[in-house]
Amino acid sequence: MIRKHPKTLLMASVLSALILTGCSSKITSHGNQLDPYDLAKVVPGKTRLIEVEALFGRPSADGAFDSGSIYYVGQVMEEAPGGRKETIARTIVHFKIDDRGIVESMEITDETSGKTIYTLDARTPTPGDNFGVLDQIFRNISRGNIGG
Repeated sequence: MIRKHPKTLLMASVLSALILTGCSSKITSHGNQLDPYDLAKVVPGKTRLIEVEALFGRPSADGAFDSGSIYYVGQVMEEAPGGRKETIARTIVHFKIDDRGIVESMEITDETSGKTIYTLDARTPTPGDNFGVLDQIFRNISRGNIGG
């Protein structure tokens, strides 16, 4: 009969627990996760922008060129052990605000809306990122960017 020491058994249990917790997926949420109960409080034609910001905080983004649009973006991501992050849920709430600061309309877009959202790799491709050092030097010389 082999007799095990309690300390050895305890160490093996702790080590096994650490290894197993490292094998689970990690789920994180980012951005604005808007509560459906609070969304129901927004009434187009009556609710003011200041009330929207009081309910949800600052928007994730404003529309360009004073378009009167604000956006709240929230997403839930899952990272598999040793793998890459994957978006498992994304919600975009778009409020259109009129000139008086009153909500004109509200549109909610999520993963079930039929729009496919692609994620890029960790490194965004840019023009010129495949040039070598000599290619870059000769390109700068031909542009007149060196020695001038």
